[in-house]
Amino acid sequence: MIDSFASVESAFEEIAERVSKVQRGNRVYIEALKSLDGISAASILYKTFLELGAKVFVRFSVGGQKQEQAPSSDFKVSIGVDAQGADLSIGGEEGIKPSAFGYDDLSGGSLSAIAQLIREKVSSAPEETYPAALLGALSSFQDQGAKRTLEGLNQAVLEKAKAKKVLSEEERLELPFGDILPLKDSLSLSYDPYFKGITGNPSVAETVIASTGIELVREGRYVTLKDLKPDESEAVERVLSRYSTVKELKRRSIVRLGVDESSFNYNLRDTLYVLEPLIVKNEAGRAFKALLEPESAINSELFYESIEETAKIVSAFNNIVNSRERFVDEGATRRVVGTGLVTPNQMIFIYKWVFRWDDSKNKIILAETNDGPEEVFITVEKPPMDFKNLSALSSKYSGKIFRYGPFLIIYVNVIKAGLLYEDMRKLIAGVP
Repeated sequence: MIDSFASVESAFEEIAERVSKVQRGNRVYIEALKSLDGISAASILYKTFLELGAKVFVRFSVGGQKQEQAPSSDFKVSIGVDAQGADLSIGGEEGIKPSAFGYDDLSGGSLSAIAQLIREKVSSAPEETYPAALLGALSSFQDQGAKRTLEGLNQAVLEKAKAKKVLSEEERLELPFGDILPLKDSLSLSYDPYFKGITGNPSVAETVIASTGIELVREGRYVTLKDLKPDESEAVERVLSRYSTVKELKRRSIVRLGVDESSFNYNLRDTLYVLEPLIVKNEAGRAFKALLEPESAINSELFYESIEETAKIVSAFNNIVNSRERFVDEGATRRVVGTGLVTPNQMIFIYKWVFRWDDSKNKIILAETNDGPEEVFITVEKPPMDFKNLSALSSKYSGKIFRYGPFLIIYVNVIKAGLLYEDMRKLIAGVP
């Protein structure tokens, strides 16, 4: 549990006091960022307001995009939709934020974790939304501790979930659907971590596994990661480390307790792999429904659909990462051209994971899209990149800024894109 959490408990108590004033029959409007973290937070607050007897309307939007014709309501909630980083505001036009109570740095506090800590104060049964809270934290890359552990407010939520025996942690090697799919398939679908030359290539994955001496088929069925003995698992780790984008393959796996293992919803990262493709396909509503009713919504149909979509995403990964003419490394900045083979949503998803692999502080990514005569810049929000300076620069070239998790995306006309790109590089370099 983080040491500073006790000092911010009062912030959530005061926010919860505002929430608890919602009366039965009140109309509550929730607008959330179209990311898995934003959708998870929306599902938590949706359930909370329903318990209070409110009528709740939810809409998902691109960050920074001002919505027209918002429905009239007695109470408004904004989740991650402010391009300047107003992560979560509750009540009224301006609302109130955790930062207003002295907690300015929300690092270690995902949108969904903040929503869960508010729910803790007003709900008599907050336990059912713990998985959604931590799913949002994992999807927004807040597992930055040793062995990919959660920190800050996310850790506070995890500790509460463990104390109530909803979730547990164990150190292990994880691959997408590793306990369900044949090992060769889960390995070829992996983008977390990404295995260069193996990810996206089932036949190569099969060859790599066979090189360890492990039998791919036992007793008439393909071996899964779960079937491996400790020494076999270590052998797989050793060989995969040669291809991996990360140094440490084992991590702290978060597992749901008291759930039938035939369910696709008992491992949080497996749930992440099921739902992230829905965001890529621009189906935020389906992801929201799946979080509200996971036992019925995360079914075999969605599972196999997600595998198919993940394979497409992995193919797009390989098109960009392995093509030097399309992916040009320029040190602190990266420029990508010729990515018309992927949709904008796929592109954003790919760069989100490239950000996971790459520790360089600031990147500018210039990418063509197949979404009209525009190009997209994606930049990581780390010093010395300042939002105000970037906003002014974007306006100079009539660009529009939108938020996607750790990135700011600027849509700008293709004719002006090169000028904006060069000016952004100068801004990062500190050149007047």
